[in-house]
Amino acid sequence: MAVPRGRTAIPFAAFAAMIVVSLPACERSPEIVERTDFAMGTIVQLKVVSRDAAAAEAAIDRAIEEFRRVESLTTVHDASSDVRRLGAAAPEPVVVDADTDVVLALARDVARGSGGAFHPVAGTLIRLWGFPEAPAVPDSAAIAALVADLPFDALARTGERTWSVARAGLEVDLGGIAKGYGVDRAAEVLAEAGACIVNAGGDLAVRGVRPDGEGWLIGVEDPRDPSQLLVKLRMGPTDAVATSGDYQHFAELDGVRYHHLLDTATGWPARGVSSATVIAPTCALADAWATAAFVMGPGAGIGALEADPALEGILVTVDEAGEVRIHETSGIARYRVP
Repeated sequence: MAVPRGRTAIPFAAFAAMIVVSLPACERSPEIVERTDFAMGTIVQLKVVSRDAAAAEAAIDRAIEEFRRVESLTTVHDASSDVRRLGAAAPEPVVVDADTDVVLALARDVARGSGGAFHPVAGTLIRLWGFPEAPAVPDSAAIAALVADLPFDALARTGERTWSVARAGLEVDLGGIAKGYGVDRAAEVLAEAGACIVNAGGDLAVRGVRPDGEGWLIGVEDPRDPSQLLVKLRMGPTDAVATSGDYQHFAELDGVRYHHLLDTATGWPARGVSSATVIAPTCALADAWATAAFVMGPGAGIGALEADPALEGILVTVDEAGEVRIHETSGIARYRVP
């Protein structure tokens, strides 16, 4: 797809970096109630298995409201959100919502565990690049000056639901974890009505199984041809999965393609991985580690995932000749579908 200079390309396929593999038409159960909506900047798909369609629809309404609530707390586009208030008050402490408290704690832990590959206080750098609204290549000196003083461990919990940012000028950005947390909250609400699956642009959580008793099937897309699947996976009844890819949000500037997944060690888009998919107990955890593994690269990324028994992952690389290689943790084999 041709991309005008200076514009962000977000192709429709990008909204489903992790897609649900549908059942054949003859096997579709009338007990699946589903809806597609838009929340947290992406298309969301919600499916619930229920014999009571009215109850299922009501549960979907509540699940979508959960998405909206999480978004209101974590968005960088509203000065009243917890995230914006934290940055504006730095270094003074701010009392946040209980859900924001959970997300910040997880973000801090993944940042520490990944050595800053996942970076929750990189908002200033992201804004320097103009993602997602108006991407532009910043001045190299400006990038270098910013990353020279961009500590990943700048979040501190100073009391009950109370957090502070180390210094003024640092902006919290939870874009690499908040959507996953929204999926988790929506899935918990939807599960009150029955087995379900929630998919928000590739961040996905399941509760229970399909009407036929089998686990839900998902597919990992080919990052260079999203119409094709590289791998099919069958999810367990409480699994979550997320994908970060260089084809999801990107811009072509002066003939060079730049994506939004920045390596805060250099200040530039991370290179070496085309997509990273992580399976975890929660979608928030999968979301954050997919970003971290993408930035870390295939060797260190797979190594970090292998070190945590709760995580499994697939990293896809594409060389200059266009050859696609799949790197995966040892435990992925139990999810693979031939």
